[in-house]
Amino acid sequence: MSHTELLAPAGSPEGVRAAVQAGAGAVYMGFGAFNARRNAQGFSREEMAEAIAYCRARGVKTNITLNILTGDRELDAALGDAKFLYEAGADALIVQDLGLARLLHWHAPDFALHASTQMTVHTLDGAREARELGFSRVVLSRECSLDEIRLITERAGVETEVFVHGALCMCYSGQCYLSAVIGGRSGNRGLCAQPCRLPYDGGYPLSLKDLALAGHVAELSELGVASLKIEGRMKRPEYTYIVTKIYAALLREHRGPTPEERDTLRRVFSRDGFTDGYYTGKKGDGMFGTKTDIPLHEVQALYDEAAHAFDEGREAPLVPVSMQFTARADTGAVLSVDGVSAAAPVERAQNRPTTAELVEKSLRKTGGTPFCVRELRIELEDGLMIPASVMNGMRRDALDLLLAKRGAPPSRDWLEGGPPPAVPAAPCASRAFRGFTASVRTKAQADALAGLGLETVYAPLTVAAETGLPAVLPRVFSDAEQPEIEMLLGNAMSRGTDTVLIGNLGQLALARRMGAAVHGDFGLNAFNGETLCALAGQGVLRQTLSFEARLPQIRDMAAPVETELIVYGYLPLMIFENCAIRRRHGGKCACKDGVTCLTDRKRERFALLPEFGCRNTLLNSRPLCLREDYSRLGVTAARLLFTVESPEECARIARAFLTDAPLDGEFTKGLYKRGVE
Repeated sequence: MSHTELLAPAGSPEGVRAAVQAGAGAVYMGFGAFNARRNAQGFSREEMAEAIAYCRARGVKTNITLNILTGDRELDAALGDAKFLYEAGADALIVQDLGLARLLHWHAPDFALHASTQMTVHTLDGAREARELGFSRVVLSRECSLDEIRLITERAGVETEVFVHGALCMCYSGQCYLSAVIGGRSGNRGLCAQPCRLPYDGGYPLSLKDLALAGHVAELSELGVASLKIEGRMKRPEYTYIVTKIYAALLREHRGPTPEERDTLRRVFSRDGFTDGYYTGKKGDGMFGTKTDIPLHEVQALYDEAAHAFDEGREAPLVPVSMQFTARADTGAVLSVDGVSAAAPVERAQNRPTTAELVEKSLRKTGGTPFCVRELRIELEDGLMIPASVMNGMRRDALDLLLAKRGAPPSRDWLEGGPPPAVPAAPCASRAFRGFTASVRTKAQADALAGLGLETVYAPLTVAAETGLPAVLPRVFSDAEQPEIEMLLGNAMSRGTDTVLIGNLGQLALARRMGAAVHGDFGLNAFNGETLCALAGQGVLRQTLSFEARLPQIRDMAAPVETELIVYGYLPLMIFENCAIRRRHGGKCACKDGVTCLTDRKRERFALLPEFGCRNTLLNSRPLCLREDYSRLGVTAARLLFTVESPEECARIARAFLTDAPLDGEFTKGLYKRGVE
């Protein structure tokens, strides 16, 4: 029998019933203001406690999402929600914010923490780093292939969870800032407006089909994946029931879907069909599509049947129980069911005595409850009379007691008191402003900045291998690509590189193994001081702060590490596994044919940059320019992020910042002043 669970979404109490009655082994739900589907109907405290008890009673686990970035002034409220969930009996929390995770591990060390897919864990080192930070499970990036899932599952020493059905984002989860920067609604804060589903250049180059790994369920189970996840907390409960029921059957029966099941999945929701392109490694045009509108009359019967199946009070026989029935003239009748019991008096039969067959007939009537009788032992003294109504009442009483017992939360102690022990400050960590840094993409840009007085110039690995400058690791690379990264970094270090700028949790171990000083880039989403403590504990000496944070938040961040703030540049809004540059040029590699852009409905142009491994970064349409008293903000350094600028422009802009001279151009202040929802 498979130990892999099927994890289904629920955005409401009705959704919980739908998921459980369809056969989910676990349900994930959002609660409060700190979950990544803040527009979902949601749960009140009473409803959440009832939902957790409902699931516990039926042997279904509950994983609750507290999976957004959390500001310093929000951490106490987030911890309050977590304490409530802990005491209500939730099985696990799904968390993105490293600072919140650090506090949760301190206050409730036995509360299982699952690393959200928003943490962009897609490598073996990334999964191991999450384990070191106290996570018992990692929700892998949807971009992972079969081979990558296998490697991580077999060797990371931590449970893996894999999305098998539902919406696919064009960008790696946790690395998308498009909605935040252009509309003020942040995916990292739970309010993504899905701008990737909008048209660009008259088409939909960023809209992927929905994921469907229905044909790979048995394979994933054999690999040892702990949990197969269905996306869709914003979907209606009928959708949850239909999709969960199909996947539950596939997992239980260890098989692929029938043509009828595939057609049902398509009819309830698809975007021009489905894709398994990331899993199979078959990326490209076939992965893209837009929502398919199915006429209501084609799916109404499906939805009506589903709604009837999880109506309030309807119960599938999910929980097998053992019953022991004993009846004697001197002690009466006692029914014991898995640790609870009910009793009733008996009398001598005047006519027909009660038989074991009659007892069994009464006790096996468990309809309307989640129980089914797996084993029934009957010890019945001859000549006794026990009315059927009495036996039925005993069965009802015992099963009601058992349901309440199973649904009761465990006794748990939330450790009160202050924050975790302080992390020792990194050498030279200071809130004194030390100057400007820059990151470049070409050697010509780096050469143009030489001698201007910048504190640090970061360069891509290929440039660092020539110059010995501090090296920027690609924000995304796979385990298969890591040997090439190690070779390039080794070449750079032989030239004098002693510092690496990392953009992903999985790169910490590589930097430590190579003996380089570690600076963290924006991709680590440092949004509060506790996250800075967590990263400092893993060896980060300087951390770039999230550009989704407002200036007052930045001033609030107490840090045991040096901090850096991006103050100029075309902000990187998305990073793709699918090459959008190639698609824009009819399938032809065009990375060296000038800058490729996407144009939105407002005629704003977003440049696409080639990245390591034929990936792309999408840049904002206008550059950020923040001229502030950086000393007052408490940051160590302010960074100029150079991408598409010519070497001459890089030098001109750097001089303006260094001398506090005026800078001409059309700029944005980004999110530092207006913030995000």
